[in-house]
Amino acid sequence: MAPAAPVRRVVALAPDVTELAFALGAGNQLVAVPAAADYPAAARALRRVDPGDVEAILAERPDLVLATTAGSDPRAVERLRSLGIPVFTADVTSFVRLAEACRLAGRAVGRSDQGERVADAISARCERLARRAAPLPHRAALFVVWWDPLIAAAPGTFHDDLLRRAALDNLASAASGRYPRLDPETLLDRRLEVVVAPDERDVRAGYESVLRSPAGARLASGATRVLWLPADAANRPGPRLPDALEALVAAREKEETGSGVNGEGSGPHPPDDGKAGPGVRGPGSDPRPPNDVDATPQSARRTE
Repeated sequence: MAPAAPVRRVVALAPDVTELAFALGAGNQLVAVPAAADYPAAARALRRVDPGDVEAILAERPDLVLATTAGSDPRAVERLRSLGIPVFTADVTSFVRLAEACRLAGRAVGRSDQGERVADAISARCERLARRAAPLPHRAALFVVWWDPLIAAAPGTFHDDLLRRAALDNLASAASGRYPRLDPETLLDRRLEVVVAPDERDVRAGYESVLRSPAGARLASGATRVLWLPADAANRPGPRLPDALEALVAAREKEETGSGVNGEGSGPHPPDDGKAGPGVRGPGSDPRPPNDVDATPQSARRTE
């Protein structure tokens, strides 16, 4: 969608499209964002709006509303449209769709050139990372978004594309929707070699609980490895999603070879001496089980 008139007042209804607006250079056009929008730092200074409160959104007099298919209330979106408010809705189910969303959102906010540049940069970076992951052995994997109940990402999601580009083969079936609830005994499947999960406090707590259950036996023994990714980058399908892919590729390199790569094209990490290095915690750096590899950059880790 291209703006019929200059877009000066934009309301974002989700953190990922908030980040997208800033990446497009449209941060100064944002007038309100949801409470969860905390990145970049400038977003924290903006007024907060309840994404489901149509009256509160209208009170901001938006020229454009940015929404997402997965994270926005469809009833609110439809009502806004029925009232004549232009709504751009992003549906990011892959890195290709992320690049497409950058281009379309760029046109919507009147910044087409920047949208093209951001999309091209994301596409090029993801292609470089996929080439970097290509020599890694393929492993059967799950992307777990929640441990209890066990919920994993199925094919047709951006999490599935994240796995695929890191040479991981998703064991979740697409038959039960994008994020099916799985039997906990799925974690005992001998085919399952790697579990990827977002590194946030509640998810960690669920993992610790599963470790103490019969379903966590292969996790506790190290037969199934767990790779932790920076939570916001891995959970928000916005401009930082390639950061999650880079973290996953680096963690896989460390798992498979005992060394990782400090950024694209740089040399390997020194051998693990039991101390926590940049991006990956070495054995003995904390009391977690030996199968637990942390790909979260130190600066991105949440504090209690």
